[in-house]
Order: sequence, then C-alpha cells, then structure tokens
Amino acid sequence: MAKSKGFPSIFCLVLMVFLQSNSCTSCSGIPSDYNSVVLHATASKIAAGGTVTITASVPRDTTGAGVTWVFTPGAGAPVPPGTFTATSVTVGVYTAPTTAIATEFTVSIQATSIAFPTETQSITITVEPTAPLLITTTTLPNGVLGTVYPSGTQLQATGGVAPYTWTLTNGTVLPPGLTLATSGAITGTPTATGIFNTFTVQVADSEMTPATATTTAGQLSITITNQLSGNYAFEFSGFNSGGPVVVAGSFTSDGVSAISGGVEDVNSISGPHTNQTFTGTFTLQNNRGQLIFSSLPGTPTYDFSMDSTGLHGRMVEMDSTGVRGSGEIVQQNTATCGSQTMSGAGPLGADFVIGLSGAEGNFSGTTPGPFVLAGRFTAEVPASSSTPGNIDNGEVDSSSPGVQTILPDTTFSGTFQTSSQAARCVMSVSQTLGDMTFSVYPITTTSGLLTEAFIVETDTVSQATPFVSVGKLVHQTGYPFTEAIQSFSAASVGGLSGSVIPSGGPAYVPFAAVAQLQANGGSGFTLSLVENVAGSVGTALGASAYAASFGTGDSFGRVDTDLIQPVAPVFYVINSNEAFCILENISAPVLGIFEPQSTGPFSTSTITGTLPDGTSQPAAAPLQNYSGVLIFTSGSVVGAEDLSTTSANTPDLPVSGTYVLTTTGATDGSGTLSLTQSPPPPAFNGAFFIVSPTKTVMITTTAGDTNPVLTIVGDQADDFGEN
Repeated sequence: MAKSKGFPSIFCLVLMVFLQSNSCTSCSGIPSDYNSVVLHATASKIAAGGTVTITASVPRDTTGAGVTWVFTPGAGAPVPPGTFTATSVTVGVYTAPTTAIATEFTVSIQATSIAFPTETQSITITVEPTAPLLITTTTLPNGVLGTVYPSGTQLQATGGVAPYTWTLTNGTVLPPGLTLATSGAITGTPTATGIFNTFTVQVADSEMTPATATTTAGQLSITITNQLSGNYAFEFSGFNSGGPVVVAGSFTSDGVSAISGGVEDVNSISGPHTNQTFTGTFTLQNNRGQLIFSSLPGTPTYDFSMDSTGLHGRMVEMDSTGVRGSGEIVQQNTATCGSQTMSGAGPLGADFVIGLSGAEGNFSGTTPGPFVLAGRFTAEVPASSSTPGNIDNGEVDSSSPGVQTILPDTTFSGTFQTSSQAARCVMSVSQTLGDMTFSVYPITTTSGLLTEAFIVETDTVSQATPFVSVGKLVHQTGYPFTEAIQSFSAASVGGLSGSVIPSGGPAYVPFAAVAQLQANGGSGFTLSLVENVAGSVGTALGASAYAASFGTGDSFGRVDTDLIQPVAPVFYVINSNEAFCILENISAPVLGIFEPQSTGPFSTSTITGTLPDGTSQPAAAPLQNYSGVLIFTSGSVVGAEDLSTTSANTPDLPVSGTYVLTTTGATDGSGTLSLTQSPPPPAFNGAFFIVSPTKTVMITTTAGDTNPVLTIVGDQADDFGEN
C-alpha cells in the first residue's frame, strides 16, 4: 500500500520536468512565462527626444547570463530613427530622434536569452508625431512689493522638441525686480507696484531650426501690490474754522492705486452730518503714501504711513479743505456689519467697552468745550435680521464742560441694527448727558462676532444732541466681574490725551501723558507717569514711581483708585491688564488706554526695525499733526514725516536722532527721544514707554512747545485714546 501511494508522486515529478523542458506552461502552477524572455518598457509611446528603458528577464536562467539585443526601425522611420543603447545584459534604452517627427512610426527591440538561445521576445515602441509648440501657461501668481516672488513660478509649454528656451520679446520687461531665466523660471523681488500685462514671452524648442511660440500682449499678467491691499477702516479727528471735525469710514484698496467702495460719516460742530460714498486713488512706497478721496467735494487728501504687514497705519489730512487733524487706518478682516455682528449668535449677547473723544457745542444750557466718555454695555441678540438689538447693562463715565461731578452713569442704554449700507451698523444710546447716535464700522470679528470697531457720532449737533465724537468699541472679556481688580496682574502701558483746566486757570489747555502701571496681583499698584500740561513737563504724582491702590471695582469692570489729585484715573476693563482710562478730575476731559506691556528687561535694542508713527487725536486746533516712518537701530533713529499745522502742510521732512532709556528704563521701559528735522523747525524731544518691541507711546517734551501731542509709534493694539 505504501509503495502504490508513492508511485504517482514520482511519476508526476518526472513528467513535470519533461514538460518544463518542452515549454509546458500549464502544469502544477508554473508561470506561463517561466521559459520566456520577459520584457518590460517604461512607456509604449513617446515623442521626439523621449526615452524608454526596457528591462529583460529570463525566469529559468539561474546563471544571470541575460540577453542579446536587436534594434529594428519600422516602416516610415526617419533617418536616423533614434538610438538604442544596451546599458547591460538586462537593460536597454531607446531614445527617439531629437528632431521634430512628421509622422508616426515604430521601432522594435528584440531580446534573445543567452542561456536559452531559442527563447526570444520583442517589444514595439511607437514614436508619435511632434505636436506644434504651444505655451500652456495662462496665469501667473501676483506679487507683493518688497517680498520675494513666489518660488517655483515656471512657464510651461508642450509640443516641439524639449528642452525649451524662454525669452522676453519686443523689448518688453517683467515687473521691475523680476527676471526670466532661459529655463522659464521667474524669480526676484518686486520693486514697483502695478498691473503689468504688456510683456510677451517666447519659447523656442531645441531643433536645429527651432520652432517658436509667443504670447500676445495681455495674455500673461502679473499684478504687484503693496501693503495697502484689501478692506480698511479709518477714523479721523481734527478741526476746521468752525471747530472740531470727526470722521470714520471704510474702503477697499486694490493694492496698486485704486480705492473703491468707500463709505464715510463726517460730522462737525458747525455741521451738518454727512454720510457719503466715495472712490479715489492712492500711492504707497517705502511704507509712506497718500490717500486721495477724489470723488468727494474738495478732494480730501491724507498722507499716511503703514507698517510692513499692511495691517495698521497713521494718517494726517494734507489738503486745502481747511481741515487739520490726525487719524488711524486699520485693515479689516470683515467689511460688512450684519444684524448679529455686534451681538453674536447668542444666546447671551456680547459685551463691549466704549471710548469716545470729541466736543460739546455752544447752545442754550450747554457749555462748549472738549468731551470724553468711557464705559461698557451689552449688545443683546436681535430677534431677527430686521429687528433692532437692545443695548443694556450699560455704565459710563463722562467728562464735559460745565459738569461739576463725575460719577458712573448706569442709564446708558439703547439699540443697534444694520443700516442701508452693508459697511456699517448704526447704534443709538441714551445717557444722562443726552442722546447719541453712531455709525459703527467693524475692524475685526472672531467667528462673526465684532471684536473691534470705529464709531463716529452722526447726530445733527443741537441743544438736545450737543456732542460730536469719534472713538472705538472693543470686545470685553469677564463681565459680570466678581473682582474686577484681579484683571490687573502685571505691567501695562498707557497713553493719555485731552484737555485740562489747571488749578486756578481760566481755560482748557492741551494735556498729554504716558504711564506704566505695575500691578502687584492684589489691590496695590505702582504708577510711573510723565505728563505735559501746555508745555509744563513733569510727573503729576511728585515721584517717578508712585504707590497706590485700586478700588474694589464693580460688576461692569469699572475700577477706580485711591488717587485723587492731581490725577484720578478710572479704568473700564477690556481684558487682562487692558483697560480704557478716563480721568475723574473736574475739568479734565482726558481719555486713553492701558495695554499689556511685554516682559523686560528693556534696552535700546528692544525697539528695532521700521515702524509707522503718528499723532493721536488733537486736543486743540493749534496742535501739530504728523505721520511718518521711523527706523530704530540700537539707540539711533532715522525716518521721514509729513507735518500738518494750522499754518502750513509740510511733506517729506527727513528726521534723525537718538533714543535712550532712563535710569529706570530697564525695568519699566521708560526712555527719551530727540529728533532733528531738515529743514529744521525746533528740535523734537519726547518721553516714551515701551509697550512691546513693535510699539511705543510717547509725548512731546520739547522746551517751549505749549501744545503737547501724544504720538503712537508702531503697530495697532486696541489703541483708541492713542488715535
């Protein structure tokens, strides 16, 4: 029985060997190509100049002898038909002719096993006719002034015989700063803005007599934009012959030269309020430029400076309209104000801190002069897109002429809703001093909720609505507060500006101050302050650093202090170590903002780089207004500014100077700066506190200058009161 079971196995083995030796392809799972030459090609069709790699194998050749190769052109093949090179006994490479191919042809590559000469195999490669040379690039990426052009930008073509050679034709050039390599790569750093669509490019193939293809003018275009690109909101405060003027609005910039979609509200003591749309143009080079609202009466023109990111800048009016003043321009991340922009989707609504500066008109029962307001409120979710949302839980402190007490006013309430213009919402509020109506221009939103906005009062100035004002809304975090003073836990820096009537004085005079507040995490803090009251520079606290204490605060985030005279600050908390500040002193309408200070120690190297600078809201008509760019380098500063005063507009003033830290500057970030101008008006001296490496707040300390200004150097950080 055992032998009979083994016999079929031995027989099958002998039979299998016999069948294999005779090319059997169907026994016991043996591969069908076991006895064959197997060829593999990387492609079956190629164009002129193309290559194919053919790999041969013989599965039953255990010696690795490989194959011999035979190359045979097919009918209709040109002369020469291309080349075939055996790179080894198992690999060969066919290269098609490098000249243009008129008609399709084939070549055959045969491989014969050296170990088993009867085993042979062939493969056919088709060489396709050469397609006409054609440029396939239809668009090119746009660039940004002063920024390296996008890497990997490469012109593309098909047809003809590669490789290609690219050139510019007819004497045309790419945007300044960019170059075209013969490989078709476009590289460089743009040095000018514009829409460049007149250049033409040509590609030539590598035939003996090259075929060429050329674009037409306008077929390819590159737009080079500058920092002012996108949607922007702005606010402005100044004076004309009739008194204070306030403006807020928004527009779209194409990043080259055009302004479109502009909307603004203009109001003044002399009236009337005007809501108007506009278009215009702009220029911008080396972080300084000019806005021209050419469609508006009088062609309002503003010189401005912009940070390198295009997010934030300062502006001054430089035209013949008779208006002089300063303002701020900020890139928007949303250009529309919807029904829930101020409240969010709900259900609780959103909380805001408000800060306003302006003036009160002269009517029966009113006293003309400067006005400021700081406070907070909640914007409730409207019932529908066409229903106003309510403003409640409001509390404000205000200071206006003729008011002999300054106390928190909890009657602040009202409504908000969309307007007929998508760019703005409207807000109406009531308070003890009177009713007020505003346009709201969003700056930033987070998940659809407003986090920052410019607001401008749109009331027709009258006895019932005697104020003109402009300011900012900032989203508040922490309401209702249990311990508002706990929001102050580290260092913050503030800039304050406005007007005061000195003790025993007959009239308002300009006031500006910078300060550092160092909280100790409890109720105590240290305040370092430098002030300028109509040219009198010093510290109102009688010491470079004065120890004081916070009051208990309330649920609205209002925090007062035990400071009474001569400086009595009241804070409305925005976020940690950030708050609007209004002085509680009688006849001292002064407003500002404190914002978190970066961690020291500080040095002259802390402030470095190219930063925009400009004056805040002028407290009185005689104050100078300027914007410009300053370049800081370890104690040295150079730059240029555009200066506007009641007597003249002076553009392009070169400035240079030095800056040093005070004896306490390494700890509190305080310092002084001295500038000279050419041609030289009186030299400028200033005292500053560092907010961060890219922001500083500074006041005038120039001897004999009775009109001090608050200057903001650097980027945005919720800096109303420093506007």
